[in-house]
Amino acid sequence: MKRKTKGYFSALRALLATAACAGLAGLGISSVRATVIGPQQLPGHGTVVDGGASTTGHYGAGGTGHIKVTASDTVINWGNTGGTIGTSQPGGFNIGSSAHLTISGGHGASLLNVDVTANPSQILGMMNTNIPTFVANANGIIVGHSASIVAPAGLGLIAATVNELAFAATGALPISFYASGPLTVAGDLHAAGGPGRSIILAGSGAVNIAPIPNGAAHYFKPGTNVTVVGGVGGTFSAGVFTPGDAPGSSTPSATAPTTVTLNLGTSAHPYDLRLSGPNGAAPTVGTMVLANGSIVNNGVLTSSTGNLIPFLQWTGTLTNNGTIDAELGSGVRGGRVSFQGNTSAKLAYGGLVNNGTIATNSSSTLFVNLPGTIINNSGATISNVGGTVALLAGNVDLPLFTGVGGAVINYGAIIANIGVLLEASNPNHVGPNPGGGEYSNGSIQILNASPESGAGTGKLIVGSMTGNAFLGGTVTTPNSPNGLATASFQSGSSPVSTFTLGTNVTAQNLVFFTGGSLTGPGIVTTNSLLLTDFTGNVNNVTSQTNYLANGFHVANGTSGTTQITLNMPTTQQGAIGRQAVNLNVVGNAVLTSGSTSTFMNSIRGFASLPTEANVQSNLLVQASGNLTVNPSLVGGPHPSLVAGPHPPKGPVSGYALSTTALHTAGFVFPGGINLIAGHTLTLNTVVDNGYAPTVVAGQGIFFQAPHIATDSPVITSGNAWVNFSTVPSTIPAIYGATLAQNISPVAYTITNTTNTAYHIRSYPY
Repeated sequence: MKRKTKGYFSALRALLATAACAGLAGLGISSVRATVIGPQQLPGHGTVVDGGASTTGHYGAGGTGHIKVTASDTVINWGNTGGTIGTSQPGGFNIGSSAHLTISGGHGASLLNVDVTANPSQILGMMNTNIPTFVANANGIIVGHSASIVAPAGLGLIAATVNELAFAATGALPISFYASGPLTVAGDLHAAGGPGRSIILAGSGAVNIAPIPNGAAHYFKPGTNVTVVGGVGGTFSAGVFTPGDAPGSSTPSATAPTTVTLNLGTSAHPYDLRLSGPNGAAPTVGTMVLANGSIVNNGVLTSSTGNLIPFLQWTGTLTNNGTIDAELGSGVRGGRVSFQGNTSAKLAYGGLVNNGTIATNSSSTLFVNLPGTIINNSGATISNVGGTVALLAGNVDLPLFTGVGGAVINYGAIIANIGVLLEASNPNHVGPNPGGGEYSNGSIQILNASPESGAGTGKLIVGSMTGNAFLGGTVTTPNSPNGLATASFQSGSSPVSTFTLGTNVTAQNLVFFTGGSLTGPGIVTTNSLLLTDFTGNVNNVTSQTNYLANGFHVANGTSGTTQITLNMPTTQQGAIGRQAVNLNVVGNAVLTSGSTSTFMNSIRGFASLPTEANVQSNLLVQASGNLTVNPSLVGGPHPSLVAGPHPPKGPVSGYALSTTALHTAGFVFPGGINLIAGHTLTLNTVVDNGYAPTVVAGQGIFFQAPHIATDSPVITSGNAWVNFSTVPSTIPAIYGATLAQNISPVAYTITNTTNTAYHIRSYPY
């Protein structure tokens, strides 16, 4: 690259300053109306400020003109008056609808045209150039429907402020948005660019990219790297745009948000965002879109090289009104922002509003993974008929996450082959969805759900880590009458948030819940229900006086019995106070308590204070068929049972009087227990709610069934009753919590209280 002398730069700066005073006063006013240009108008009043360029022939005659460029990095300023090129034409860089401008040069020649008239540039006719050519106008650029641009060596249309000195010195083109305007591209550009060549289209406020395709939907020459910049400052050099817009930068981003609208691709001919390189080489960047604001897609975008992530970056919202056949993941090409937008740190990219279709056919996962809110509107579809769909909003694991947060909202259709994952979080509670909630009132379809197979396909995970969640609408498995294999639900645990099930879900192998509270009129049909580490309640309150009407609804799966693991949280795992668990099981149930505990410590075989934070809770389980209580798994549920997005938290203590005094992994609950069976209630293990010598009313144990079969002890609080609706098959030993002597700190053991705690009441009562 050539080098310039100090004297040269001084003269050039003076010339540029004069041009600025004459023509740049109105820069940055993007609402300036374009003046009417004549059909044969050509660029006028051009001044060569660097390099070499001149006209040949009769410039302007019949609407034709030829500019010959004789040096690399040539700069021409197009003003309202003066200059040496096109002095018979109106000022500015404009091409009328019937005009034809030819730009030519030898090897190494290049040209930057800068319109300094304070009026938008209009290209409505033909521009034919065989050298890299740039048109810059900070008041805006319009490429009309009648325009045709042939630029096989590369093209730049830049409605922003450019640094002419830098271009003249090095060929690199710094682009700033101190002053900038809109860009509209609606003409024929399919002869622009080519393999190894680049096109940059830049503007602010409104950037509309809707060029005319040829029959194969080529909007540019195949193999071209296309960069669309909406209000992001940086430098374009050697065909690559590099953002550089931190505070104090000489290339700042626009101060107001920009919307980039893409009208590329049709159903018959989708627009490929991942173009192949020359001669079948590995894919290059293809089309890159950077928006310091929002992106709107009205076309059909795809990726011919598989389920790859397109290079789209935005800080506001991506609104899809058309079709996107690609991921929108958190990878560097999937939306992660590489610019700062004049802020002190790189921005988190934004959310998604889908009014159209986002679809792939991949055996892996279609990810939409964004820190902002994801909305799938009514009539819209997100699908992966080959694998899984995962919508993740507010993912705090993103390296550049800055606390935007978001929600997942589905009013439309989500279709997957083997699984659907909907997860949201907003740990900093900021933005339009501070809870980071999950809401689905549309349809969810899982096509290849096979719970009876060993693979156990057909998985649904719905949850918010920080807020409420709602699952309504429909959940269907059209090709599997037995429903899903597994379903996992989650709501925020601190503060306690609620998961509301507003529809019926069948998941034969497992239904899992963790987080805050679980409620709703929906029915879960399953062979296994795991409730673990939740800090709120599990019930469905419909009556303030009839507790039997307030159960969360459970139905048996294909096995004819639902295995229920009630793994209450310890204080270490987030328990914060009293909890209510009320389950209404249609059919048979088997109940275990996992690693539930009532005390936080154990001293020499004695349970010791403090008690867990959720003592004085209440449990009501009613089964219309048989109800069986079995020994629990020591140390909690087997890891294979934990199918949720976030497994149980931290180590567990599991201290209770049954484990410390009887050395038995019994059924433990930190409060009142009421177990009801329509047929037989079978107690195969110790039932233990003992945690203090005296407790408040309602903290006893109630066994209700026409038939009660047991030969296992019961442990309760010192002044609480153990009530049977009928005489059990064997009267069990009943132990009460007793203060242990000479133990420090305060600890408890058990004392036989069968004669004083045993009570019979008729069933029902």
